Amino acid sequence: MTYSVDLLKLMGIEFAQTILEDKEIASEQKLWRGVLCNAIEDTMQGLSDRKTSIYKMEAHEWIINSDDDFQKVCYWSGFDPDLVKEKYLQAVKRGDIKFTEKQINWIKYYRHYEAYKKETDKEKRKEYKKMADKWRSIVFNSTTALVTSFLIT
Repeated sequence: MTYSVDLLKLMGIEFAQTILEDKEIASEQKLWRGVLCNAIEDTMQGLSDRKTSIYKMEAHEWIINSDDDFQKVCYWSGFDPDLVKEKYLQAVKRGDIKFTEKQINWIKYYRHYEAYKKETDKEKRKEYKKMADKWRSIVFNSTTALVTSFLIT
């Protein structure tokens, strides 16, 4: 499996050494490393289209929230989840991982849209649809300017 140089630089020496030196690892561990590295690389995307923005924000939240799935993927891939999260947050604070206004607004729209799709009550669906439409309008009026103060915890 190949990894981007940007990913290896972003996550630091220990991460890069572990990735590059482990030649004899089980196929399952390679798979889980791919899942983890893919999530980190998703957060490095600079595009502000809908799909890319949603993947980026979901990957970001998956890492910083350190839920059970994240913990398991880290362990199964041979990494300490706390160390991965720490390195990731350092990269965000350094500005190596950036977010645009449009990327952030896409995820807000997407959450309202998902709630609308899941809701069965007709009146509540109307409200969710109204909010989703509002956020969609906000997205289209958003810029791709970088957001400097982004909540990371």
